[in-house]
Amino acid sequence: MIPLLALSGAALLATVLLIPPIKRLAWRVDLVDHPAAGAHKSHRHPTPYGGGVALFLGLAVALAAGQCWFPELLSDDSLLLVGGGAILLLLGLLDDWRGLSPLPRFALQFLVAGVLVAVCPQYCLPVLSHHPPLATALSAGWLVAMANAFNFLDNMDGLSGGLAVIALLALGVMGLWVGQLPAAFIALALSGAAAGFLCYNFPPASIFMGDAGGLFLGFMAGGLSAQLSRQHPADLFFLAPLLVLLVPAYDLSSVVLIRLCRRLPPWQGDHNHLSHRLVRLGLSRRGAVLVIYALTLAASLAILGALHLGNAWLVLPLPLLALAGAGLEYAARDRLLQAPPP
Repeated sequence: MIPLLALSGAALLATVLLIPPIKRLAWRVDLVDHPAAGAHKSHRHPTPYGGGVALFLGLAVALAAGQCWFPELLSDDSLLLVGGGAILLLLGLLDDWRGLSPLPRFALQFLVAGVLVAVCPQYCLPVLSHHPPLATALSAGWLVAMANAFNFLDNMDGLSGGLAVIALLALGVMGLWVGQLPAAFIALALSGAAAGFLCYNFPPASIFMGDAGGLFLGFMAGGLSAQLSRQHPADLFFLAPLLVLLVPAYDLSSVVLIRLCRRLPPWQGDHNHLSHRLVRLGLSRRGAVLVIYALTLAASLAILGALHLGNAWLVLPLPLLALAGAGLEYAARDRLLQAPPP
């Protein structure tokens, strides 16, 4: 446990130290998010991207240190997951810098996820085992969904990064409980890197993670949750790692449904995310971020409690609460379909 915490701290420190030079470089090469770049933008001043690069490099520092001093914490499969995440990081970085059309973005995401699941069956969800192609497709869909869910959540300062800290900590604890040290190592180290990024991204943010960071964090969290779900194939326990990501999954599904109801492309940005809807209910932007933190923390603690008590049925209220929330929002759909800037 102590080596894992030390490596997580190394990732945090490396990220904190790397962000200032990355910000200077981002300004120099115009890797900057300009408010006028899209109607869905809600920040007022140009802000550099590059936080995703800092997240990856912070994790890389922890991986290098782990390889030197604790090689048992690494496995080939975990390095392949990081490699897949790195490809999505580069894809997002290119999108942040020059912009890409949706089709090649999603095509490459599905290709990377599908290859990873096919090559490393431990990232395949423990469902439809009698239909391997369907299981592979579903698992790749989960990875792509989580990559985009974290990217979509990066719509307010500190939101996606802070949620990642909480969710990855929970996944790291699960990994320790079931003896999956490589998964625990990656989760805790990446949580440390996200905490270091949050030092610069919590409101008011001086750097954004961009698509590069959102896709990377979500892909990694999705892969780790799928890997840990295979440690609980019986009963409903396999849902526990997936439900840690309930909040980003809920935000993704609800905002896509709203866009489809408005006859808009699902990838078109707007102000109908969960955070925006909380602001329209009267919360400040920082208050909305903190409420989503609290929801993620409550879900994570409930899931960890269910695992500790050995009662899989305790995880059922979480998806039921999400469905209830979706029902309430559907009942108020006329209000939700209006999207004034928060």
